[in-house]
Amino acid sequence: MGTNVGRSYKERVRKRTIWLFFILSLLYAGLVGRLVYVQLYNAAHYKKWANSIRLRDISLLASRGTIYDRAGRVLAVSIDSTSIYVNRRELEQPARTIAQVAAILGEDPTELRRRIDNGHTIVWLSKKIDPRLADKLRKPGLSLPGIGFERDSKRVYPAGALAAQILGFTGFDSRGREGVERVLDDLLRGKDGLVRAELDARRRIIPNTQHVLREPEQGKSVFLTIDTTVQHMTEQALAKMARQYRPSHACAIVMDPRTGEILALANYPTYDPNRPGSASPEVWRNRAVADLYEPGSTLKVLTVAAGLNEGMAPRSVLAHCTGREKMRGGVVPCSLHHPFEKGHGAVDMYKVIQHSCNIGAAHIAMRLGAEKMRSYEKAFGLLDRIEAGFGCEAVGYVEPAKNWHPIRLANMGFGQGIAVTPLQMACLYSIVANGGVFMQPQILREVRNSDGSLCRSFQPKRLRRVISQKAAREITKMLVRCVEDGTGKAAQIEGGTVAGKTGSAQIPRANGSGYEPGAFVASFIGFAPAYKPRLVIAVVVHRPQGSHWGATVAAPVFREIAEKALWYFKVPVDSPTTPCPKPKRQKDAESIA
Repeated sequence: MGTNVGRSYKERVRKRTIWLFFILSLLYAGLVGRLVYVQLYNAAHYKKWANSIRLRDISLLASRGTIYDRAGRVLAVSIDSTSIYVNRRELEQPARTIAQVAAILGEDPTELRRRIDNGHTIVWLSKKIDPRLADKLRKPGLSLPGIGFERDSKRVYPAGALAAQILGFTGFDSRGREGVERVLDDLLRGKDGLVRAELDARRRIIPNTQHVLREPEQGKSVFLTIDTTVQHMTEQALAKMARQYRPSHACAIVMDPRTGEILALANYPTYDPNRPGSASPEVWRNRAVADLYEPGSTLKVLTVAAGLNEGMAPRSVLAHCTGREKMRGGVVPCSLHHPFEKGHGAVDMYKVIQHSCNIGAAHIAMRLGAEKMRSYEKAFGLLDRIEAGFGCEAVGYVEPAKNWHPIRLANMGFGQGIAVTPLQMACLYSIVANGGVFMQPQILREVRNSDGSLCRSFQPKRLRRVISQKAAREITKMLVRCVEDGTGKAAQIEGGTVAGKTGSAQIPRANGSGYEPGAFVASFIGFAPAYKPRLVIAVVVHRPQGSHWGATVAAPVFREIAEKALWYFKVPVDSPTTPCPKPKRQKDAESIA
């Protein structure tokens, strides 16, 4: 019996040994399979995971390119700065550390503690500060565990608010947010480089383990066509007008008609791009290129130019103006002033421009017809995007010609029923000043690489001939007459001839039903010297208070800019005479229909 028991015991031991061997074999096979999977099939994943723990990639910030004016004066530049953060996991003695940091940064320690307590692991304490201030936190003997520093760059606009809507600004991420900074962000920003460093067990960078993977590619520098001196003159003249007439907003544009280059473009109100958050986003808008308005009588230049180009005689009588004329679908009024209280009488093209006769302009439009009028509006660039380099440029709008009823066509002749931008109107007058040739407007002069070599140059570009040189000369004579003895007397400059036109148009209601009572846009657009034009200047003022006439509100701004800019460019006088004395109160004959 003992023998049987011994055999049974040995059998059980043998079976258990076999099962144990089998289980161990399975476990071993599983371990081998797992090792094969990890080492062969999924090696890349685990290697990447290990490197993410052991290594850290650090960006080498590329320096943003500088923006200059046409003479190489700095408008926007990036300077070195430092951003400071706290790592809550490494923070020791929080009260003492926060008190020391707050004292150096000039912050409220209570507010700083609140931000840290309510933040995540990494909390930014201050961004883009003077590196010298950060050095005070890193000086020997001042131990601040948990406080970290990151090299950064800060965008600075040395001229403050000058040309703010042209330049725009950048965000905390150094990307362009408005203006040229946004439009040319890809060129200005460059490409960041990359450094790889090894970390210790506490995820701190081990000294002397950093190596460069990719060098940063510095941003390109941009030269604009504007002249900071002329820009300053323009902004000063606009601000002076605003103090007197308190408009909702206004703009002024100075162009060289020979090349299409924009020498100045000012908006009121303005802001400081160094502190964009201190102004409403509405103020960031470049209204000179982004906002549409009905131009009123300044558009009569297009109507008359089209008539001349189609062969109409400039001195033939177009109509007999009595102040009002009934036409199919409505009535066309004229705004009358002394000595024309009873109407302008027999009107030709010269009188249409000189005394701003709506009825005469309406008759020219009726003779041209809707399709012809619209074709000239397109040829003058009023229905297309100008593409001057600003970005956010609006497209002029007018209904299709097939929808123009006779009274709408008549109104179109004197600048109502069409919406355009101030820049488009400046281009219209530049075409006349340039003998009928449309030059591409542009704000960009050239782009240079970080080493100073030329990357791209923007040369003057002729787009098309819009009207004949003969028609352009004739309309210029009319515009000179308008300034010498018409509605534009306030634009006369000493020693120079001026060609220009006043405008005063009502503002349409937002719902499209008629016009707002008492709401006007006053404007003056012209060029000088009249027969050898160097400057085209457009001044557009929205909702001025106290007066809404282009002659009293906008023409003096034109005169101030023209006088100073022509002297600055040393343009010789072409008419050494003294201008007529400025009247106490002057009104131009503009449409308020």
